[in-house]
Amino acid sequence: MTLNFTHIINIKPIKSYSKILVVFVQILFLNTQIACQNQSIKKDLPKIHIYASKEITFKDKENCLMVFEDNGIIHSLSATIKYRGGYSSKFHKHSYRIELSQKLSPFGLPREDDWILNANYIDKTFMRHKLSFDLFRLMGKTNLAPECVYANVNVNNQYNGLYVLMQKINGKFCNINKKDNNAFVCKEPLVFFDNIPEDILSTSNYHDQKYPKITKRDFTNTFNEFREFVFHSSDSVFLANIGKKIDIYNVADWHILLLLTNNADGLIKNFYLYRIDSETPMRIAIWDYDHSFGRDGDNELNMLTYEIDCSKNIMLKRLMEIENSNYPSILKNRWVQLREADIISINSINRMIQQNDLIIKNDIDKNFEKWPTDSPNYFDANNYSQEVAILKQFIKIRIPQLDKYFENIAQ
Repeated sequence: MTLNFTHIINIKPIKSYSKILVVFVQILFLNTQIACQNQSIKKDLPKIHIYASKEITFKDKENCLMVFEDNGIIHSLSATIKYRGGYSSKFHKHSYRIELSQKLSPFGLPREDDWILNANYIDKTFMRHKLSFDLFRLMGKTNLAPECVYANVNVNNQYNGLYVLMQKINGKFCNINKKDNNAFVCKEPLVFFDNIPEDILSTSNYHDQKYPKITKRDFTNTFNEFREFVFHSSDSVFLANIGKKIDIYNVADWHILLLLTNNADGLIKNFYLYRIDSETPMRIAIWDYDHSFGRDGDNELNMLTYEIDCSKNIMLKRLMEIENSNYPSILKNRWVQLREADIISINSINRMIQQNDLIIKNDIDKNFEKWPTDSPNYFDANNYSQEVAILKQFIKIRIPQLDKYFENIAQ
């Protein structure tokens, strides 16, 4: 069934017609809904339809209609949309930032109105983000990472490929106590950068504070003070106070995930730093893990030819190297616990890979017809099956390596 909302959208801003559009969508999909009620059908991958009368850009939000379709169950909402991405913006297949007119729980994800549709272009397996996020959450109850669902996306009735719908990290996602004046969320704060360029320091929000708005309450000094503490406090002051400032067990799980995935790009960026309230230390929420599991962020193959050097993060370096630090023991014990719980094992991660493969394997060829695997953006022309094999081979090599690494850490 083909939907076309061009004429309706062109009349007035979409929010003025949201109720009419919702009813119109429901009528158009009525036959599909009836069919689903009367017969048992194969569960297809969820579909997301985007209808926008204006060109979608990286600069401005545009009005659109979002239709979420899951085996005959339809949700349609007005929304705003724009492209998103830094390095990935150079690829022809773009990611989207979406803000719905009201909160929705699409495809079983938590109820929210802010969403990311990740193009996942550079990762031909479509799994590296999701595997890393799922693992981090499994490792500990206080470890935050977006929940994700695979979906086929159509834009103005044109197929645009397979996407990963994921939660957006914000104050609500981080369970921030908005009544607490010491709660915050920031993206990739420069707290682990050795030398911050002057042109960055001259900007008004160089730590990328997300919550609260920096114009309402500015935490720049808080981040600068933490950076000064990490880089320049004495060893005794550092050890006595680091656990008060940041959750060491959350840090240890983050450290292990960095080692496991070999995500060197995540050492000083690709994370959020947040504080729930005055009584809780800061924690790390992870973000952007395509630089992992055998590929670097630009798609270069790296089957551990280049290994992550966690000493490039000064906080991790000091935690590991200062005499009388108990962090190495904490880190080693966490590795042993995660191995014994079968959260980190070759078999358990292979099961996660196979589960994702079962979900998307019937839709992957269509995506690569639209976005070929031999594009100049890639280092090679590997197909999907070859890329999944890289994931499995990487884990087969990496976990035994780390077993030996942790055996050599003195208690």
